[in-house]
Amino acid sequence: MKNSNYILAAALMAVFSSGALAEDATLEEIQVNATSDKPGLNLKKQNNTGSRLGLTAKETPASVETLDIQTIRQRGDISIREAVTRTTGITDISTIGNGQSFSSRGFTGNNSVAQAEDGVRLMTGAGTLTYPSDAWGYERIEVLRGPASVLFGDGSAGGMINSVRKQPSRDASLEALVGAGSYGAYRAALGGTGAIGEIGAFRIDASVLGGNGYISRGDYDSKKLMTSFSFAPTDNLKIGFTLDHAEDSPTANLGSPLINGHLSRSLRSRNYNVADNKLDFIDSRARAKIEWEISPQLTFRNESYWFKSDREWRNAEAFMFQPATHTVRRSSFTAIEHAQKQIGNRAELISQQDWFGHQNRFSAGWEIMRSEFQHRNIHGNSSATDTIPAAGFNPGLFISLNPVTRNYDGTIRQQAFFAEDAFSLTNRWKLIAGVRKEFIHTDREDFRNAANEVRDNFSPLTWRLGTVFDTSENTSIYGQISRGTDPVTNLLGLNLDNARFSLTRSRQAEIGIKQSLESIKGEWTLALYHIAKDDIITRDPVTPSTSIQGGSQSSRGIEFATTLYPAERWRVDFNATLLNARFDELREAVGSPASSVSRAGNTPLNVPEKVANAWVYYQAPAWEAGIGARYVGKRYANNANDVSLAGYTVYDASAAWHVNKQMTLRANIRNLTDKFYAALAYGSTQHIIGAPRQLEFTAEFRY
Repeated sequence: MKNSNYILAAALMAVFSSGALAEDATLEEIQVNATSDKPGLNLKKQNNTGSRLGLTAKETPASVETLDIQTIRQRGDISIREAVTRTTGITDISTIGNGQSFSSRGFTGNNSVAQAEDGVRLMTGAGTLTYPSDAWGYERIEVLRGPASVLFGDGSAGGMINSVRKQPSRDASLEALVGAGSYGAYRAALGGTGAIGEIGAFRIDASVLGGNGYISRGDYDSKKLMTSFSFAPTDNLKIGFTLDHAEDSPTANLGSPLINGHLSRSLRSRNYNVADNKLDFIDSRARAKIEWEISPQLTFRNESYWFKSDREWRNAEAFMFQPATHTVRRSSFTAIEHAQKQIGNRAELISQQDWFGHQNRFSAGWEIMRSEFQHRNIHGNSSATDTIPAAGFNPGLFISLNPVTRNYDGTIRQQAFFAEDAFSLTNRWKLIAGVRKEFIHTDREDFRNAANEVRDNFSPLTWRLGTVFDTSENTSIYGQISRGTDPVTNLLGLNLDNARFSLTRSRQAEIGIKQSLESIKGEWTLALYHIAKDDIITRDPVTPSTSIQGGSQSSRGIEFATTLYPAERWRVDFNATLLNARFDELREAVGSPASSVSRAGNTPLNVPEKVANAWVYYQAPAWEAGIGARYVGKRYANNANDVSLAGYTVYDASAAWHVNKQMTLRANIRNLTDKFYAALAYGSTQHIIGAPRQLEFTAEFRY
């Protein structure tokens, strides 16, 4: 696998160097001194995630943040999830089952914190999203915190993470990266762009990475190819196509069992999974875009897309330490296969013109989507268990009492009308409103029990109303109220137990201030918010064995983010979040026979109420260096809040030498102090241990 990855990288390098870039092409001049670009919060740059109207972050009445690729590289982040968790209030709760998943503003998982690429979402199947994972090929990551349903549809009460890819350019350029690091880590990537004939341009990005992992038998590898083509047959017509393919086999890290309720450093590198474990994700995507400027005031956009994702798991997933025998009992021998397809089309009109002497921007459109999901697994394997020594063990093989068979097929057919308007009452005061009406039909065909087949319809209405007032050219204050919805579970594969439930409803109120400091000395934002989510699943207090809707949870908090340039060549990034997340009404069934216990006042699992990030950089013309810290506060492993994970602070460092305009040598150290900590709870009896200290060296090339 590793050899094929190296061959792919070498072949692509040869393609670019052997004529894809014309000899007489004008090479892009790269400025080595990063301070000239002034990366930061990007308040005055257009943000496509907070609005469809081409508003800047400063003009948008919401918490939106942009993370540029230059900053991502300086910090040494490789994956999307590593980069995103440096932004304000976002924490990583990814496990092997959900692919990559996040917590934001007290809400967790892919049903509440949605993800997109270039503004198009992939529907969540059985709680899992696996693409995009590698940050190579992307220009920036945009994050919208708070309900995003009005822009992106059902299932985003906590926010939206949008990875924006690099675009084709007729100005020829080439960039490459090679790297190696601790635990056998390797990385190679290549990206280039150039002209096609008189009216077109292309961009190709490819990357491979892999390594041994920091736990035993923790091998991982990943490769992807991203292609983009754009054509401008006339001055007012643009046509674009993308075609991507990615194969990802991450480490199947299921954590370590707790000993007397605590993690043991001696178990840090041990892998209690079976020897023949499997974790493979394959994602393919194709898209076509048309943008037609009908007139200077009116633009039509249309985007069609096709996504396909195949996933496979085979693992022993639950570990429990047996103190009397110093052994580990393994259970939850799980084999699952996903096959998911999604097709869709989004058409919209954007208008910019004066209404009664006041500037107005308006967009409206219609979106249709169909997603098909096939779920296969082992039925009746719950009794499979084995026991192995806690040390010096043979990992053994997967136990399968039955073969993998087809479980169910789920289908979603969805249509949505959306509209958004930004009206300038004065040169300083804007009103922004958005609305989305969805019509969702779900269909589940059950292959094991025909009585569980489900067909249901939902028609949520979500909206946002906000205002932005510029107190000066560089300062704005804003406020907004919004409404969103989340499914009680995944709409793909909605089962009989959940079909009788309606969508949960979320509502948010937020106020804030955004400011760019004079003389380009930096930017800062401050936001206060309150989110409440109603109709979550709870237990009937009279009949605890019965689930009902009627539970609720809420969070309120304050978020601060800044980028400062306090002195020449110095840059400081800092963000912090304080929140109070709680269940206002929730009852769980415990014991046998079941009794109902209230969890009101408790914190949802895997939700830290204190999060902060900081980076300090020194950037000279020929070299740069930086040190950063990431703090994640105390979290809980269950809704009962009787198993907790201590807060932790991890330090990272980086240094780079700009050899010349074409080459940079970079070194990154992650977890500088080799902090031992629990990164995530994987149930109440085992936790995933954070990665130890790792060193990586990379060479970056630009032509």
